[in-house]
Amino acid sequence: MNKRPITRLGALAVVGALVTALVGCSGPGDDAGESSGEGNSGGTITYLGVAGQWEGTDPATIYYGNELASLRRLVYRGLTALPISDDPNAAPVGDLATDTGTTEDGGLTWTFTIKDGVTWQDGSPITGEDFVYGLSRSFDENLVNGTGVGVTYLSTYVPSVVEAGYSGPFTSTPEAQAVFDEHFFADGQTVTYKFDTPWGDFPASAASLFVTDPYQESFDDGSTLWKINSNGPYILDGGEFDGATGGTFVRNDEYDPSTDSTDLREALPDEFNFEFVSDSDVLFQRLVTDSDEDQAAFTDANIPATFYSQITDDMTDRTMKSTSPYTRFLFINSLTVTDPDVRRALALSLDKNGVIQAYGGDNWGEPSTSIVSKAVSGFEENPAFVDDNPDGDPEAAKALLNGATPEITIAYAVSPTNEKIIPVVQQSFEAAGFVVSTNPIAADAVPGYYGQMAARDKNGNKVDVFLGGWAADWPSMSTVVVPILRSNPEDAETGVGFNYGFYSNPEVDGLIDQALSETDLTEQASLFSQADAIAGADGAYIPVAQQKNYFLFGSKIGGFLPDVASSFYPDFGSLYVAE
Repeated sequence: MNKRPITRLGALAVVGALVTALVGCSGPGDDAGESSGEGNSGGTITYLGVAGQWEGTDPATIYYGNELASLRRLVYRGLTALPISDDPNAAPVGDLATDTGTTEDGGLTWTFTIKDGVTWQDGSPITGEDFVYGLSRSFDENLVNGTGVGVTYLSTYVPSVVEAGYSGPFTSTPEAQAVFDEHFFADGQTVTYKFDTPWGDFPASAASLFVTDPYQESFDDGSTLWKINSNGPYILDGGEFDGATGGTFVRNDEYDPSTDSTDLREALPDEFNFEFVSDSDVLFQRLVTDSDEDQAAFTDANIPATFYSQITDDMTDRTMKSTSPYTRFLFINSLTVTDPDVRRALALSLDKNGVIQAYGGDNWGEPSTSIVSKAVSGFEENPAFVDDNPDGDPEAAKALLNGATPEITIAYAVSPTNEKIIPVVQQSFEAAGFVVSTNPIAADAVPGYYGQMAARDKNGNKVDVFLGGWAADWPSMSTVVVPILRSNPEDAETGVGFNYGFYSNPEVDGLIDQALSETDLTEQASLFSQADAIAGADGAYIPVAQQKNYFLFGSKIGGFLPDVASSFYPDFGSLYVAE
């Protein structure tokens, strides 16, 4: 569900690995994309962002993908981490832990040993207890802004702790704390995690999220939203990060590179300066101009369509295209559209290329065949959709309908972009013989768009098809297939996870259960692909688009590499100032 900047994506829940070439279309310069440890040391790199888009720098608070990507390399080391790599199936390695952990019961219990010699920025050693305390903070709804990974994934894998009323280290009762302590504890530098439900890809989640990161209890004074206590190669210069203006990171004298790996953090620049500006137009105008300090500047934002005309041939070396963890699709309401031929006809008729043009064209995305992004390890095209015409095939759809003219209502959130997309969808369906009406949901509606779509009765409205989007929280299909395709409880009035179409198939559920307890990630991915294929054949959804990233950076930026470790944002671990 990853907010990349992932949402909590409430509206687009939003991280993975490529199965096609990482870079497409634009040809990067000689320095871009290199991560061989051969870059230049020293200098200052400037990250340009937009003011007000970060939600905090406390690790329990962080869920936006660009924050995770940057701070994992600079200041927050975890149990595990993903390497700097263009490997389409990069696997996690030990970071503060000596390895990726061990499990002897199919992912129910994991143990990790913490390295010796790793320290906080004040020189204090990082202990096993720091990891237990850090995890405890992820259950605190005040720290995670009322939602997020602490009460999403942890409530899934250790519901007994949540049901006991555990709410973090500050407000939990002794009884609730005792339940937490039964599941998570340290013995010296050995940390144990006991889950109620198997978590086969737990090491990958620990690499990608900050839920299990350590936290120094003595640093926890109750006002840590914008404070940073580093255990990485850089420290924040000054007391607090400023969500409106940014901050500067300088080298951490207490960091011992012998406890780390250049496969994870090359740490080449002397400083990283985070500068937030008023809006993206200001940001991209500076990068287009490429003058003075901005030659060593970059952003993780995509080039807006309004700037495409300014990207000239002589800027090819400063642009890069890659895949994105985001996919867009149409939910089909399984409670109202029950005829499989009708569901299949909807999929066949859709003009995906027309929708993509409305979104922004080839620079924005390409037709997709699955809810799973190419940016997720083990991605496979869904065979149910792989042969569909991306321009739509109304005649094939008509043949399935056999003269019927089903009435279909499309729901969508009102926005300038959606007002361009919905007419394409409507015309596609109408060309196949559907009688189509629309249900636009205003931006200020209460409940909001996804609040209404989550409800079984869709807030009392007839809704058959509705827009959706998703991105994985770590590079595993578990964070896509499970929330979208696992059956809701029979008495659920609200969709669980992101299964707002109320799709249900026991065969799919069985494959999901098998996959969740599988610690061989290749086999796990295969099981999830099988589940997705069955759901596709059932007509659970209509895949629309695989989004792309389209980046612009300064002429002195080297090592620019969007990769699996950074959710296909630029990886801070490989960046350097080029000569």
